[in-house]
Amino acid sequence: MIRSEFDLAFDDMDLISGTVLLHYIPLVKELGGDPEALLTGQGIDVAAAGCPDRLVNYTDVATLMGVTADALRRPDFAMRLAQRQGVQSLGPVAVLIRHAATVADALDGVCRYLYHCAPPDIAKLERRESTAVFTLEIALRQMAFRDHWIEKGLALTMDALRLMLGDDFAPIRVTMQHRAMSPREVYRDVFHCPVEFACEHNAIHFPLAMLSKPIPGRDPTILALAENYLSQVAGALPLVEHVQELIHRMLKIDQASLASVAKAMIVHPRVLQRRLAEQGTTFEAILDGVRKDMAWQLSGRINRVSQIAAMLGYAEQCVYTRACKRWYGMTPRQLIVSRQNRQAVLARS
Repeated sequence: MIRSEFDLAFDDMDLISGTVLLHYIPLVKELGGDPEALLTGQGIDVAAAGCPDRLVNYTDVATLMGVTADALRRPDFAMRLAQRQGVQSLGPVAVLIRHAATVADALDGVCRYLYHCAPPDIAKLERRESTAVFTLEIALRQMAFRDHWIEKGLALTMDALRLMLGDDFAPIRVTMQHRAMSPREVYRDVFHCPVEFACEHNAIHFPLAMLSKPIPGRDPTILALAENYLSQVAGALPLVEHVQELIHRMLKIDQASLASVAKAMIVHPRVLQRRLAEQGTTFEAILDGVRKDMAWQLSGRINRVSQIAAMLGYAEQCVYTRACKRWYGMTPRQLIVSRQNRQAVLARS
């Protein structure tokens, strides 16, 4: 499969916990397959399967779902595995699901922190007039066996909803972008409702009122510990300030690109852009703001325009000149003179 440069930018951070393969080995054996051969065939260490302290490659695991389904002639294998695993495979995010105050709090937490489990996976909770819609997307443009991975994710979501709302919970409907891979009755057994295919979104639709349901047996202390851990993983600074700080540091080594900053934050570039959009900004706007502030500071102590332009990450001085005129209404040389004259006046006073 030919992969785009966009997808290749993700390769270095394409790692997830081995818990994503929890119960994979026993399930494959039960279905008459050879799990060791299937794992090694995708370059996955057998010892990493199900191990929380080991990392595996996201795209390798996603491919493994489809390869295993084909080998066992079980197109529903990914959903079967999800049902066997339950939310336990989501690590600390599972704690949010078990101990949040309400279903809404739990699902909002999943949307916020899912990238810690699987960086390319994007979850969104939409509140409509009378229904809630939980959608699942994958930020990779090209991905083998995407449909199997989506079905696994939606089946895990069903397990989470039943954990919070009771075993008798049934959605209004489930929609998937791909065409059915298994008989209709298989999907009904998993989701307990009509499943529609070739739709706009991969989503589970359920009554809006269920979002306010309290989660039984929750422990606020355990929830606080989980949120503290996930917040530390996400970074101590608020998102925009975190990105600003990373850009400032990475400009010093000429690597302040979206891909580089996203990699440092352990998120996919598209996920980072989406999260910044939720904050009402973009990576480009933040980068521009950091450069503007740095230009002001550097012009007070450096005389060479070319040096400042290079320190701001501009390949050509003329690009910095245009930016400086936009920021301050003057050329870089004029800014240097203005800043240094002002500092001289302050020094004499």
